[in-house]
Amino acid sequence: MKSSILYPFKNWWSFLLANLGLGCIITLLFFNFNFSITRMAIAVVWAAAISITQWLGHAYIQGIINKKYNWLNFPLQRFIWTVISVVLYSVLAYAFVQSIMTWIVVGQSPLVTITQEISYWALPVYISFFISLITGAIGFFVNWKKSELIREQLKTEMLNYKYESLKNQINPHFMFNSLNVLTELVHEDQDLAVKFIQKFSDMYRYVLESKDHDLRPLEEELIFLEKYIFLLKIRFEDKLNVAIDLDATPTDLIVPIALQLIVENAVKHNEVSTLNPLNITIKRIDDTIVIKNKIRLKTDKIHSNKIGLKNLEQQYAFFNKQIEVKFDSDYFIVKLPILKAADK
Repeated sequence: MKSSILYPFKNWWSFLLANLGLGCIITLLFFNFNFSITRMAIAVVWAAAISITQWLGHAYIQGIINKKYNWLNFPLQRFIWTVISVVLYSVLAYAFVQSIMTWIVVGQSPLVTITQEISYWALPVYISFFISLITGAIGFFVNWKKSELIREQLKTEMLNYKYESLKNQINPHFMFNSLNVLTELVHEDQDLAVKFIQKFSDMYRYVLESKDHDLRPLEEELIFLEKYIFLLKIRFEDKLNVAIDLDATPTDLIVPIALQLIVENAVKHNEVSTLNPLNITIKRIDDTIVIKNKIRLKTDKIHSNKIGLKNLEQQYAFFNKQIEVKFDSDYFIVKLPILKAADK
């Protein structure tokens, strides 16, 4: 597997040859042509050693900083840490190479080399600072362009998600079941039937309104979810239990219809019966909503293309957040990040 510190070189051989070539160029530019072949060869290796250690170190440092600070969201922190770390490494690496090569070539003690006058070490500081400015500018604009392309792609995917969510909510199967339940209620309990219709209407109104929003307040999503659960409870009665232990603040935001989608997914794929009731728990842990249900798949397995969860992942990716889906022993668990206004 190609190491990222070698980029843009494909392998170590091409990397070493390129640095030897750079060493030759530096030697020809700065050294006396009256030098012997041996001294020229030593100079080439010396320059290449400096180039190799600087290249590998800078690339490794950039990789570490990339994981902590990206150019788009943390440009100032990224630049400061890049300059500090690159300058510090450049001086130390330069001192190491100079000390070792001086000791090998002329027999001078590394301690003597390191304790040279300050001006002797000014060169690597100037060079590394200049390199930091160049790589910083290039890195910012390259990553800014890349981030904009990714953002546009995520916008398109988000629109697809909204369409799929709307299509999945207003589907003939769910409406057919709801109307069947309503038909029975009209004859058995007219007051409950009226309440059912109100909840049903409110739920679909909310779905239609949500298509124009990237995020909705968690408080509103919980109200919507409670209405959806009400409809399910009328149908399944005690065969379905949803326990919600979740306090929402006015600043908490979430992707529209996310909670309902996960609950619907659990009902769709698991047995919901008197013998094996489906229990779903929804609770908050810090800034994460954890939805959990015991896995007891239906005997007549329903084919799933997992489009709902994939769309949900894409929706959260637009805000640089990730959902977590995992199987823990006999349980299916989904973790949804709670967002804030600053994440918009």
